[in-house]
Amino acid sequence: RSTDRGRSWQWIRAGFPKTDRHSFSSPIGAVCFDPIRPNIVYAGIGRPRVDKDGCGAIYRSDDTGVTWRRIDCGKLPTNAIISDLEVQPGNSRMVLAATSQGVYRSDDSGASWSSSSEGLPHRYVEELAFAVSASNTVYVTLRCTAQDKETWNGGVYRSDNSGKTWRSAIGKGLSMKVGKGTNQQKLSSNPKEIVVDPRDANVVYVGNRDWVSAGVYKTTDGGQNWICVAYRWRDRSSIDYGWITGWGPSVECLAISPAAPDRLVFGTSGHVFMSDDGGKSWQQRYSRLLDDGRITGTGLEVTCAWDVLPDPVRPARIYFCYMDIGLLISDDNGKTFRRSRDGMKTGENCFGVMVDPQATHTIWAATGWWNHNEGDFCRSDDDGKTWRVVGSPSSGLPNARVTVMALDTKSPVDKRHLIVMSVENGLFESRDGGMSWNSINGDLAGDLVKTVSGMLLDKADPGHLLVAAGPAICETRNGGKNWQSINITTDFGSITHLTADPRNFGILYVTAREKYDQKTKRLYQGGVFRSDDGGKTWRQILQSRFASSLAVSPVDSNVLYVTTTDHPYHDKPIANGLLKSRDGGRTWKKENSGLTVLNLKSVTISPHDPSAVYLGVSGNSVYIGRDGAVRTTAQHGK
Repeated sequence: RSTDRGRSWQWIRAGFPKTDRHSFSSPIGAVCFDPIRPNIVYAGIGRPRVDKDGCGAIYRSDDTGVTWRRIDCGKLPTNAIISDLEVQPGNSRMVLAATSQGVYRSDDSGASWSSSSEGLPHRYVEELAFAVSASNTVYVTLRCTAQDKETWNGGVYRSDNSGKTWRSAIGKGLSMKVGKGTNQQKLSSNPKEIVVDPRDANVVYVGNRDWVSAGVYKTTDGGQNWICVAYRWRDRSSIDYGWITGWGPSVECLAISPAAPDRLVFGTSGHVFMSDDGGKSWQQRYSRLLDDGRITGTGLEVTCAWDVLPDPVRPARIYFCYMDIGLLISDDNGKTFRRSRDGMKTGENCFGVMVDPQATHTIWAATGWWNHNEGDFCRSDDDGKTWRVVGSPSSGLPNARVTVMALDTKSPVDKRHLIVMSVENGLFESRDGGMSWNSINGDLAGDLVKTVSGMLLDKADPGHLLVAAGPAICETRNGGKNWQSINITTDFGSITHLTADPRNFGILYVTAREKYDQKTKRLYQGGVFRSDDGGKTWRQILQSRFASSLAVSPVDSNVLYVTTTDHPYHDKPIANGLLKSRDGGRTWKKENSGLTVLNLKSVTISPHDPSAVYLGVSGNSVYIGRDGAVRTTAQHGK
């Protein structure tokens, strides 16, 4: 709950089940206020987005969310997922619940409930919307549950008796495609979000969340006829779409202004679009496009940054590696960006970038898919303007994601020696700038090859490599011909990052997630581990269930930064954000001032200004901060 318009938030759980460390005890899928008595709030349990955790439970608060009590009295099916709740305008006693098991109705403010689905072809109800101007009129959207050659059974239904009975409002104009295969929901037409014009009960907008008929549809006659007013098809579009073009207008949320009903807003998983003329035209509101093709944000950042990499030579240049939107390059310290993907095969996801410090127009980038292990390795020789795929099966590199890369700066500029880590395939090297590749897994055991999760190249000795592989840290001193496990005293559970002190390759750090091995019944600790003897012995210097990455200050080896994260599948998030140590890991302090999200993926320090710290965030883009203490240390040369 926020009482200051979202500037700060308080977790309110009084009356809900006890929190669970490993799962959701009571995930809330729907919330609504009583418009007449706004101190009364209703909450429905379930995760409708992923069809999980339904338990037929509805809670009510009479003190604006401070305390709660369950009110459904067991009248709803025990597997019902609550996806929407609405109070009838002008009648606080009547409440409707949309669930995966039909519509349920209460005529006594939630004290008792009964099924109210007469007229619906099936029971999977998505959303509800009352007509303010005619409060007995209410609409629902139904999910399409048909498959393959079955008849489409989704759509919009209408009731004119407060939800007691329903009739079809599908009419003409709605898409009615039925999908096949595992992505049936995304490949079937699925109207989900719905709003009603408060001036006219017959003017309704629905948002389709699927891939095949994505967009917003409108009726002005109560559902007899529909037209698609927001769409983006191959040959035409009704939307000023902006620069994020990797996916269509699949509607995740839709709202209508109660004060100016011609204003509508809908959002996808990465866009926000607005109309001020009742859906006739739509403008993007997630960024500003400059005349020269550069991009700047508007404050809405729902992007997932994999890594942030300052250019090794040009102080103002930064590379932003994102999931879904690929590689962005900034030449003004992150104020504006340009998209860099021309020539890439799978440029929607970028896992890393590497710049040749002696030929800065040459850049390498790792691209691929985030949801399965396929990818390419690309090269640009014109400063990122255009790219070509140089790492692929035809050149000796497997079709898999590359997530770590290194450059031997002692190699000839025209025949650069590159080493990359290919997910589930181990290590590969190129001695011609990426044009051809060979495996350097040598005698590394096959089970370790498949679990390589980190790699380090000793800049002083290019034949000396370290890899994190499964529970082990492995080493080669002959360029990958022979490998040996060197971590004698410590096995790791799930290594997330391996790095070295930039001024001493013998001092190593590992970040790891906590992991429980079901076979051995062993719990591996998460956190930060340090080795002062090149990886032979380790000691834990920070305990954290979800440590994700670490950076060492280039001017003071005692200054460490650690990012923490958390998985989104349990009650209480425990991410600690950014932690800093000024004494080599003996003590730690949170450094989260200005961060609105503590779920951090990566941390990088500028090679030009050691006080500049870059944080990649899972779901909230990138933060750039300054550490005044490091700047002072650097200025005094300590």
